[in-house]
Amino acid sequence: MKFLDVPQSGSIADRVHSHGRAGQYTRNRRAPVQPVGSGRRATVRTRFGSASAAWRALTNAQRQSWESFTLDHPITDSLGQSIILTGHQIFVRVHASAANVEIEAPTAAIVDLLLPDLSPVDFTISRFFGVTISIPAGNTDQIVAMAFSRPFSPGRSSVTNFWQPPGSDGFFTADNAGASLSAAKYQKQFGTMILGQKVTLKLTPYSNQGWNGTPLITSSLVT
Repeated sequence: MKFLDVPQSGSIADRVHSHGRAGQYTRNRRAPVQPVGSGRRATVRTRFGSASAAWRALTNAQRQSWESFTLDHPITDSLGQSIILTGHQIFVRVHASAANVEIEAPTAAIVDLLLPDLSPVDFTISRFFGVTISIPAGNTDQIVAMAFSRPFSPGRSSVTNFWQPPGSDGFFTADNAGASLSAAKYQKQFGTMILGQKVTLKLTPYSNQGWNGTPLITSSLVT
C-alpha cells in the first residue's frame, strides 16, 4: 500500500516500510522463499535439524550444563551487541560447528575453549598451483576451517559471501601449520582465475570440542 509520510525504511512488528520509484510504501512482512536444493544450504539446515534432535535426547543434567555455560559465554551479534543465548541455542551452535569440521560434538557443556593462533597468516593463490596457506603451528586436536570468495576486482574491499570447500578440503588441523587447495578445485567452483584478481580468505579457528572463534580475513592477488 502506497502512502504519504516522511521518508522511512525498515520494519516494525509485521510491517515493512520502504520506497521505490513510485514513492513510499508499506507491506506485510514475509519470509523469503529459499529453495533448499542439494548444496551447502541443505547441508547446513540438516545440521541444525540434527542438533535440535540431539538436544531432545539429552538428559536434564546435560541440558542444565549448557544453560549454565551460556551465562558465562555471551555471544556478540552482527550489531556488536553482547547477548546471552539459551542452552538450546548454544548447543545447536556448537553441534553445527562441530559437524562443519567433522568432529563429534559433546553432549555436556564444553570445557576446552582453547583456539589455534591464526596470526600471522601467509596466503597465496595461483592460477596454476592453487591456494597455499601458512599459519603458526598449533595443537593436533585444534582445527581451522577455510573459506574463499570468488575472484573479483582488486579495487573491491567488501566481501560477504564465502565458499567452504566440501568435506576435508574445507578444514585442516592446526598442527599442520597450513593447508593447500588445488587450482582445479577452486576453479571448478568459480571458473577460471585471471592474473591480478583478488581473492579473500576466511579462516575460522575451532577448539577440539567444536567451539569456534572470530574468523581471520585476509586477501591475496592471483598470480
